[in-house]
Amino acid sequence: MLMVAKTKLVFDNSWLFKLNFKPHDDYDLAGNVDAVSIKSVDGGIHSFYRNKPVEYPSDFKYTKYYDLCKPLIDFFKFDTTRVRVHKQEPGQAIPLHTDDNNLNAKDNSDFRLRAVTALTGSSDFVYQFQLNDEIEQINLKVGETVIFDPDLVAHGMMNNSKTETRYSLVQVFSAYPVTPWLKDFINMDRIELL
Repeated sequence: MLMVAKTKLVFDNSWLFKLNFKPHDDYDLAGNVDAVSIKSVDGGIHSFYRNKPVEYPSDFKYTKYYDLCKPLIDFFKFDTTRVRVHKQEPGQAIPLHTDDNNLNAKDNSDFRLRAVTALTGSSDFVYQFQLNDEIEQINLKVGETVIFDPDLVAHGMMNNSKTETRYSLVQVFSAYPVTPWLKDFINMDRIELL
């Protein structure tokens, strides 16, 4: 499952420069991206991971950075677990990889998807996805969101710019039930001013 939502967001992103990023230490992301948490398991801004095999939204809490980007976060009617902002410097590349978000899912209520929203944009920011041996490259514009299953769809990101830093909002959310809001977000060609 991979889809680019038709809804486009317009927002102020000046709050990005108030965030205190820390390098990821995850094996796929280490050395290739820095991050902060907007929502984490312990409310810490540098707590990036889950602490149980299945992520439950009720186990996660907003960090102090939530107030900086509240209009953007509150727009999404996702039932989220982890919410992070990724920062990728020029020349960095996240290799294609899959995750194990849904490895321990017992039923639909345990199933999680990933939403990545571009907070900055450039033709040099290349989002890569691989499904069934086919690689698709996407250049998300600011305010565009791609939704995918992180276990089935290999994903990676390349910042080919020599000068610009890529920022993105990464949300892990409950896939079921599929809400009318999510259907509209994906299928309605509209611009939302936040």
